[in-house]
Amino acid sequence: MLNYQKLMNLNPFVYEEFINSLGQKITFVEHPLKGDEERVICICHELKLASYSDFFETGDMIAEHREYEPLFIDGKFQHGK
Repeated sequence: MLNYQKLMNLNPFVYEEFINSLGQKITFVEHPLKGDEERVICICHELKLASYSDFFETGDMIAEHREYEPLFIDGKFQHGK
């Protein structure tokens, strides 16, 4: 997990947003210092949580099959259920 407040203070570039199957609004952002050389960061503002994804692009995470959708469960980040 990343420090949510520290990340937000750096004003990261937003790629796009997505509503997962738990109804969580996930914001995909670029690393504020390393840019696209680092994995996409997933943020849930409602929970004030942020974590690196396993991906460098958002496509697989927002695909209709939802196999790799980003989820925050019990304060932990995971892809899919």
